Amino acid sequence: MLPLLRGFGPNQPIVFDQGRPISAAEFCGIATAASARLPVAKFAFNLCEGRVEFLLASAAAMLAGHTLILPPNRLARTLDDLRDVYPCSYGLVDSGAATHESSPMPTFALRPELEAALVVPPPRTSWPPPTISAAHAIAILFTSGSTGAPQPHGKSWGEMCAGTQTLLRSFGAPPDGAAIVGTVPPQHMFGFETTAMLALQSGTPLLDSRPVYPADLAHAVEAAATCGVTEIWLMSTPLQLRAFHRELRELPLVRRIITATMPLDRDLALRVERDWHIPVEEIFGCTEGGILATRRPGQTSYFSPAAGLAFTRSTSGMPQVEGGHLPQPLMLSDRLLPESPDFAGAGRFEVIGRDEDMMKIAGKRASLQTLNRELLAVPGVEDGALFLPTADATRLAAIVVAPGSTRDAVRIGLAGRIDPAFMPRPLILVSALPRVANGKLPIAELRALLAAHRDASASAGAEVVESFAANVFVPMSHPALPGHFPGHPIVPGVVLLELVEELLAYNGYRVRECPQVKFLIPIAPSVPLALRVEVSRRVSARFAIDVAGKNAVVGKFVCESDPVRA
Repeated sequence: MLPLLRGFGPNQPIVFDQGRPISAAEFCGIATAASARLPVAKFAFNLCEGRVEFLLASAAAMLAGHTLILPPNRLARTLDDLRDVYPCSYGLVDSGAATHESSPMPTFALRPELEAALVVPPPRTSWPPPTISAAHAIAILFTSGSTGAPQPHGKSWGEMCAGTQTLLRSFGAPPDGAAIVGTVPPQHMFGFETTAMLALQSGTPLLDSRPVYPADLAHAVEAAATCGVTEIWLMSTPLQLRAFHRELRELPLVRRIITATMPLDRDLALRVERDWHIPVEEIFGCTEGGILATRRPGQTSYFSPAAGLAFTRSTSGMPQVEGGHLPQPLMLSDRLLPESPDFAGAGRFEVIGRDEDMMKIAGKRASLQTLNRELLAVPGVEDGALFLPTADATRLAAIVVAPGSTRDAVRIGLAGRIDPAFMPRPLILVSALPRVANGKLPIAELRALLAAHRDASASAGAEVVESFAANVFVPMSHPALPGHFPGHPIVPGVVLLELVEELLAYNGYRVRECPQVKFLIPIAPSVPLALRVEVSRRVSARFAIDVAGKNAVVGKFVCESDPVRA
């Protein structure tokens, strides 16, 4: 049996609810009382969005012997499907609202329980903390679905408590006066580890805020100060951190930032540490095993095994991790590059990506992780993702958020960063990506968004499916120029057409014929040229070559997809 709380005295705050401290003894009393009133069931869907409500709901359900179902999202179809798998269940919610209309799941609301317990006379307390069997299956969490359908993984109380100790030994315990602020939902493994389990098992209180926008985070910091908090540990994602850093010049009280769910770009980490003077650290982990390794990207590209864990190679040659909080060795699908052969010595390693992350196109290889990092580095791009539009596709697609920019500008920026074989087609601009609450992108949602965009274009009768642009010039040294109008060289028309052909080839199209072309203005060598091409659904490409804003050449090519580049 292991205690519900660890590291707290009975009068120490475990949560700050709307600025109101709730002591550890009060929390235990409220959770124990609520557990006795929960529905008779085996499974409890914890759908609470409030930090305090989620923590209290989890404690009550665990004390009642129930298993938490932490769904990957709140879509009605997802909840309906999961209820078919876990039928003896009910929902834990913030207030008395129903989960959703299509599935009248019985619910138990935590906010009324909390408010009723905190009115005078003083709330009932319970100390020492109640205990839970280490073998009890307290939760079922799900993978994000970024590479396929979300998969369930059960967790015992003993395993999760041991994982929290691994986290504390890896990062050190927060000092007195510190509090936890999380931007990630607690229904996902990183959020559950750092904002639920860490709050229960570290003696460090949790603030009730869950910042989404930069202004939310600034408000959370101000609220923490009024609660007497002297230090904040911020648990966030690289995507959210980028948005926070873009808007906030400083972040007082925050003394440590820990990220996960996607690779943290070294340049972003360096900028945050330079501007905010806060160390930025990263967890390498997964739903199956929780925290597995850590690093500080601004100082090293290598991850070090989390406390008590060791990385080795299995008999099949795949990387695996064992020891510490893991009940058994865990095989990893990630491609790891050890610093020393077979992870000898300190066992440090770099994460190259997963096997399904490696793209092989036109005989070339690249990691989606690397390609997406380059996309996000293009000026004007706030968010974006490259992906395979179908499982058997031979060409990448991209969905990009770039307010104030254009597809051509994004393509030009990307062209200088990645190999032409991986240039996405199509590339569409949207206002937001379908990220789930922990920041990841389910591949099914990306493909659905792309299909919807294509359907919308088709229903609108849109002819143009892609457009490309480039700025070029023909140098005086071009071999076609000597002897061509001596003393007054003019670029031959065939050379100009070749420029358009090269732009199309770069983007995956092969020219079959040129049925129409007009040369309107003679073009001299070394003159800046602006190339514009629009490809229609009939695979014809209308093009223009402009000089000083005027059409110099216009025409049309008949094209086909290049099987080598497509």
